[in-house]
Order: sequence, then C-alpha cells, then structure tokens
Amino acid sequence: MIQRIQTVFLLLALICMGLLLFFPYGNIMTVNNEIVEFSVFGTEYQTEQQAKNYSALPVAIIVLLTCAVSFITILLYKKRMIQIRLSFFNLVIQLGSIILMYYFIYSANKLFGEDFSINVLLIFPLIAMILTFLAIRNIAKDEALVRSLDRLR
Repeated sequence: MIQRIQTVFLLLALICMGLLLFFPYGNIMTVNNEIVEFSVFGTEYQTEQQAKNYSALPVAIIVLLTCAVSFITILLYKKRMIQIRLSFFNLVIQLGSIILMYYFIYSANKLFGEDFSINVLLIFPLIAMILTFLAIRNIAKDEALVRSLDRLR
C-alpha cells in the first residue's frame, strides 16, 4: 500500500489539509489595532463591552470531510476506479474549502475590523489539490497497466 507513489501523494494531501485544523490561516486587524487570529473553527474577539464570536463551522466540516475522504481513498488501494472517483470528489471539496475560507475571513473582516491578512497555510488546500491530481494520474497509470496485462492473457 505505502510503496505506491499515489499513496504517498494522498498521504501528503491528507497532512496538508490536516494542518489547517491546528493552525490559524488568517489574521484580522481590528479597529483597536488588535490582531485576531482566524482558524477553520472561527474566532472569538473580546472587547471591553462584549465578546464577539464568529463561527466558521462549515469550513471546519469541509476540511474534516476532505481529510476523511483522503484517508478512505488511501485504504481503498485495491479498488483503483473507486480511488479515482473519490479523488475527483476530493478535488471538488478542496476547491470548495478554498472558496469557503476566503468567504469566511472576508465576512469576518467586515464584522471585526479594518484589514485582514492571510497566512501561508491558506496555500495548503491548493498544494493538496495538486497532490491529489498527481495521485489520480498515477492511479490511472496503474489501472491502464493492469488492463493491458489482462488483455495479454
């Protein structure tokens, strides 16, 4: 299982998306010149008068779904066509995660403050998309090889 290069690509994609669960991917500069970190679970900002919560639960769900699909795809190493289909589905989910992350940090910026900045971690879903695409190509090569060997028998 791990000796195949597509498994390594899928594992690296899983790690890239999993890192988003533990580290913030953006910062928002508030009106009071305080920095609020924004993660996939949202953020909480404490002012003198009140506490403001901003939940980004859809982003957390889609990142967890992407990690789960990558893990399941790794385990289905004997069923290459299902692996290809799940990987295409994972590509769509990863693209959706990028769009949702931008949307939630932009809307949180309207709620909290003046300016927002994005960390390097926001590029991880793009890297995961590239790794998933490379895994699809290698899975398809394996499938073509197996079909050509079946034809020779």
